[in-house]
Amino acid sequence: MTVSKRELAQLYRRESNPKMKERLLLSLRVEVDGEVPAHVAQELHRSKPWTSYWLDTYNKRGIEGLKDKPKSGRTPHLPLEIVHKIR
Repeated sequence: MTVSKRELAQLYRRESNPKMKERLLLSLRVEVDGEVPAHVAQELHRSKPWTSYWLDTYNKRGIEGLKDKPKSGRTPHLPLEIVHKIR
């Protein structure tokens, strides 16, 4: 699953999540522009392992791999019925 530079650039511009935007920028600069991952990591003030992890995830799963995984644990919101019963 390859994404063109134009599509990746459009996704980057439209993205509002700063973490996702940073990962898209990394992918754009390394995979499309051919920059050295260590140099991009340094410019983004990130570690080389972080860079390797996200590039590997991007290569395996594409754009979907760059998204945050859902957090485990209790849901933060209560149904309205329960809220009314508590009050």
